[in-house]
Amino acid sequence: MENKKITVKHYLNKRAKPKTYHKDRFYPLYIQIIVTGKKAQIKSKINEHLKIYRSDIERFTKNDDELNKLILAGYLSDKLLDKIIKNKIFPIYHLLIDEVNIIKRIIRFYKPFEDENFTLSNFSNEYKKHTTEITNILDNKIKEMYQTELKSLFLKSIDQDENRDVFKISNYFIHFINWENSFSNFYETTYEIIPSELKLIENLLSNELRTSIKAFMAYHSKVNILKRFFEKRELGRISTLSYLDWETDIKEFVTKEFEKIFGEQKSLQFVISLDNILVRNIREE
Repeated sequence: MENKKITVKHYLNKRAKPKTYHKDRFYPLYIQIIVTGKKAQIKSKINEHLKIYRSDIERFTKNDDELNKLILAGYLSDKLLDKIIKNKIFPIYHLLIDEVNIIKRIIRFYKPFEDENFTLSNFSNEYKKHTTEITNILDNKIKEMYQTELKSLFLKSIDQDENRDVFKISNYFIHFINWENSFSNFYETTYEIIPSELKLIENLLSNELRTSIKAFMAYHSKVNILKRFFEKRELGRISTLSYLDWETDIKEFVTKEFEKIFGEQKSLQFVISLDNILVRNIREE
C-alpha cells in the first residue's frame, strides 16, 4: 500500500442543489478518493470542526452573517474555494489539508481498498468511525456499562433487607441522576459529594467495569494535556482526538503518562481496558 498512489482531493458537488449568495452558487464540499483504480466520493467533514474557529471565519467574511452560515454548513463557491486555496486562508485551508492527510492515513493504516467488498458506503463509515472523538466514545460506553450493572444491583437488592443501602443508592443513581450529562461529570461530582456511597456501589461492580472506570478517569485527567501536546487547534487542524490518533500516537503517549503514575503493569492494564472499549465500538459500527 505504501507504494500505491493515493489521490485525495476536494471538489464542489455540483449535482447537489446550490445555494445562491450575491449571484454566486454555493455547493457542498466533497472529497474524491482514487486508489488503484477504485474510486469513492464522500462528503467533507471540515464544517463539523469549524465552530471552534468561528471568530476566524467571521474575520475572514467581515462578519457577513449569511456567508458565515454557508461556510459553517460546508458550502463554498468556486471563487471562494480558489481564494481559500490560493491565499491559504486560516483555518479553512489548513482543515482541507488536514482532512486529506487523515484520509490518506486511514487508507494506509486500515487498507480498506484492498477489501473486495469495498463500497462508497464502507469507506464513508470508515472515515466516520476513525475520526470520532474517542473521549466521547469512552464516556458513552462506560456510562452504558455502568447503568446496566447499576440496574442489575438495584433489581437484586429490592427485597434484601441486608442490602437496603445498595437498594437506596442504586435507586437514587438510576432515577435521580441526569444521565444526559457525561459519565466523567457524574463520577467527579458524586465522588466529591457522596464518596462513601459511590465507593459502596463501585465495589459491587464487575472487575472489567471497575478497571474501565479507573482507566477512563485517568485518561480524562490527561485530555487537556493531550490536546496541547498535539496543538491541533493552533495549527488549524481537525481538533478531535480520534481513534486513528489513538492507534498511531495517543495510545503510546498515554501508556508513558500512565507508567509515570501507576507503574508499568497497571498502565498496561488501563491501556488495554480503554483499547478494548474502542475496538468493540469500531466493530459495532
